[in-house]
Amino acid sequence: MPVEQLAFGRETNDAGRSALAQDMLTGHCNAIVHLGDLVGTVGSAVDWARFDQDYPPSTLAKATLHVCRGNHDCGGLLMGHPREFNRRFPQALGQLQVIDLAGVRLLLLDTNRGVLTTSEWQAQVEAFEAALIAAEEVSTISHVLVFGHHPPLTNGLWHRPNQAVYDAFVEPFLKCPKSRAFFSGHVHAYERFNVQSRYLIVTGGGGGPRSKCLHGRWQRHQSEVDLAHPHPLHYVRLDATPSRIAAVVRYCDEESGDWKELDQWSIECANG
Repeated sequence: MPVEQLAFGRETNDAGRSALAQDMLTGHCNAIVHLGDLVGTVGSAVDWARFDQDYPPSTLAKATLHVCRGNHDCGGLLMGHPREFNRRFPQALGQLQVIDLAGVRLLLLDTNRGVLTTSEWQAQVEAFEAALIAAEEVSTISHVLVFGHHPPLTNGLWHRPNQAVYDAFVEPFLKCPKSRAFFSGHVHAYERFNVQSRYLIVTGGGGGPRSKCLHGRWQRHQSEVDLAHPHPLHYVRLDATPSRIAAVVRYCDEESGDWKELDQWSIECANG
């Protein structure tokens, strides 16, 4: 956002964001999930034009883009009116999105508790719990993955863990035998937490200024990937079979320009 650049001298990473989008969109994928804050200033036509350059509609027509609503996407005094986001992604507004894809159930949340009414929030919680239970009853679903903007766990210096998200969604997520990973953005960094053999992933590396995280002995929660600042821009590629789900986290080395692996993990299961 302009105010962040002028008042705080924060980086923009425009070139890095474009390079990341180009690499991510290269090759075949069944779907893309964006964890929110698609643009810095949601009311800016310039920002949306830049988004369309990085994520061309013609390319997205071949690989469906699923979107979680971020706090920037809600609009406000500095971010403008969210009418363009609302027009493009009405399914992301205050409701659970359930997408079944090649044996994987994707559950996309709207974690913006502050803009949702109590009844909207509760309806989403109930729908989420029902979708987890239903996944257990469908033999063709091997894995459940959850996506939302605000992280239930993070060592972000300026962003606290979101307790409302943890209480409402992580607790039932941990009770589901088919649940594998819970992905969040908001903090522009990469973190991986292991909770009861499930992964809680913070992957806010799609662009914008990189966030500082508490490092080493200063961590709030023990991350299995403890990176020094700044964490590189990155994205996660997922591959699933009935008995296994695997992730590779890709980033571009600033010095060499080569694409490398920042992290990789997999979960084996016996219910495939």
